[in-house]
Amino acid sequence: MNLSIYVKEIRKNGKRYFTLKQLIEDLGLSKNAALNAIFRMKKHGDLISPARGLYVIVPPENQPYGSIPAEDLVIILMKYLKADYYVSLLSAATFYGAAHQKPNVFQIITNKRINHPLQFGQVKLDLVYKKSLSGLPTKDFTMSAGYLKVATPELTMIDLFSYINRSAGLNHVATILSELIEAIDVDKLIALASKITSNYQIQRLGYILEKIDVMNDKKKDLTIIMLEKYLSGKLSSYVPLASELPKAGYPRCKKWKIIENTDIESDL
Repeated sequence: MNLSIYVKEIRKNGKRYFTLKQLIEDLGLSKNAALNAIFRMKKHGDLISPARGLYVIVPPENQPYGSIPAEDLVIILMKYLKADYYVSLLSAATFYGAAHQKPNVFQIITNKRINHPLQFGQVKLDLVYKKSLSGLPTKDFTMSAGYLKVATPELTMIDLFSYINRSAGLNHVATILSELIEAIDVDKLIALASKITSNYQIQRLGYILEKIDVMNDKKKDLTIIMLEKYLSGKLSSYVPLASELPKAGYPRCKKWKIIENTDIESDL
C-alpha cells in the first residue's frame, strides 16, 4: 500500500492525522522511504506538519487555503504535544460576538514553548507562552476535530489587557470591550481578577469603559459601579493607561488611579 492509499484509508476511518512512527509500523517502511513519500504528499498540499513527526491530512476542500481550519489544527496539535492551552485574545473574542475585525492569526495561550513558525497557507497560529494555566476558566466549543478550549469572556478581557502588543493596541481593545461587555459576567470577572491578582487591569478596564460607547448602557453603568466598589480600598498606586509609554507629565484620574498617558478612541 502506498502513502496516498494509506491516507485515504485512515481518512475513511475518521482520522485526521498520523505520526511518522505509526506510518512506519503500519506499512513496514524504512524511515527514509516513509519520509520520501511524505515529502511528495506535502509538496502536493495533501499533508502539513505542525510538529516533528506529526502529519495532518489536508482534504481537497481545504487545500486552496493550505491547511485545515485553525480551530481543528489547534485541537490536533495540542493533543499531540500533550500541552495545556486555550484560545484567547482577539480569536477568543470572536466566539462571543466581538468580531469587529476578524484577526488574521489564530491566537492561543499555552504552557508549551513553540519557537518554530506555524503558518500553513492562509492559516497562521500565534502562540503565547504562559507557564501555568491551572485553574483558569475556559469553555468548550465543538469543532469537527473535537472540543476546542476557549477562554471565558472574563479571562479573554483580562488577557487582552495583559497582552496589549498581541491585541492590536489599546484602541482596538476598547473596540472589542464595547462589544464583549455584553457577554461578561461582572461577578466572575471580579472573582477572576482577585484570584490572579490583576487589579491593575481592572483599573484600566473601568477607566476605558467610562470613555467608550456600548450597545447596552445599563450593563455598562452596572459594571462600572461594581468594578469601582471592588477596587475601593485596594488601590495603592497609580498605573499608566499605556504601560509602554512614558508616565511623567500626564494628568491623573483619581477615581481609577490611572495615569492618562494616551487617548482612547474606539473604532466604533
